[in-house]
Amino acid sequence: MSKPRIEHVKATASAQEISLILERDGCVVIDRLLSEAFCDRILDDLHPWMNKVPEGDGEWLGFKTRRTHGLVAKSPAVRENLCHPLILDILDRVIGPWCDSFQLSSSSITSIGPGESNQEVHRDALMFPFSHPTERVAYCTTFWALSEFTEDNGATRVVPGSHRWDDDRVAQEHEFTRAVMDRGSVLIFTYAVHHGGGANVTTDEWRHALFASYVVGWLRQEENQYLVSPPEVARHYPEQLQRLIGYQVHRPFLGWYDLQEPLKLLEGYEETTAPNVDLYAEGEDHGVLSKNVRRL
Repeated sequence: MSKPRIEHVKATASAQEISLILERDGCVVIDRLLSEAFCDRILDDLHPWMNKVPEGDGEWLGFKTRRTHGLVAKSPAVRENLCHPLILDILDRVIGPWCDSFQLSSSSITSIGPGESNQEVHRDALMFPFSHPTERVAYCTTFWALSEFTEDNGATRVVPGSHRWDDDRVAQEHEFTRAVMDRGSVLIFTYAVHHGGGANVTTDEWRHALFASYVVGWLRQEENQYLVSPPEVARHYPEQLQRLIGYQVHRPFLGWYDLQEPLKLLEGYEETTAPNVDLYAEGEDHGVLSKNVRRL
C-alpha cells in the first residue's frame, strides 16, 4: 500500500494550478513562499506575547502547546502576510465562488512544545452544520511554517483526499501523512480535510506556525475580529485588511452599520448623518444575492 503524500509546489506556481490541487486533494504545500527574514519579522513582533502565553490544559488544545491570539492588532508583519496576493488569489478561486466576499476567520501562533502528543484528528468544518461530502468550500486554513516542520517536532498530520469523505468515516493510521516542510512554506487545506497537530518527540525543539483561516462572508468568524481590532484600531489599517477582517457588507444587506458600509465608521461616520443606501450585490438592481454566487 503506497503511503499518502501532500503535493508540494514552488512559490512560483499559479493560483489556478494550486486551486486545482486543492480541489483534487483538499491540501497542498507551497514551498518557501516567505523568506526566513520575514518569518523572523513575525516572530520578533510577537515574541513579547508568545513568552507570556501559558501552555494548554486540555486534550484538544494540548498540554505542551502554546497558542497566541489576536495577531492582527499585535503584528504589522502578520497584517501584511494575511493579505498575501497569492493566497488571496487562491481563496478567490476556492472560497470566492460560494460568497459575495470572504473574510478572515481567525489567526494565531501555534507553538508545539517538546513532549506534546498527537492532537485529536478533526475537520475545521465541525463548527458548521454542513453535511459531507459537499462541493461547497466555506472555510480554508493556512499553516505557515515559522520554523521547520519535521516528522519529530510536530508537523501537522493530514489525510489527503478526506474532503470527499462522508461524516461517518474515520481516518485510519495508514491514511495519514505529515506536512513536513521548510521554514517559510505554507500548508493550505480546505475545511473538510481531516487533520491534527503532530506529536513533538524532541527534547528541546518548539515548532512554531502561523495559523490563519478564511471563511465565507455569510458565516460568523471563529475569532471575534471586532474585539481584536475595534474601530479606533482598525481605522489605521489598509482598506484591504479592514475589509478582510469584516468591516464590509456581505451584499446584499448582511453586516451593515446604520445601513451603511462599516468602512464608513472607520472614516469617522456618525450615526444618522447620511441617508440609508441600497447595498445591492454588484450588478444587481434589487435586493438579491449576486447571480455569480454558487448555491447548493
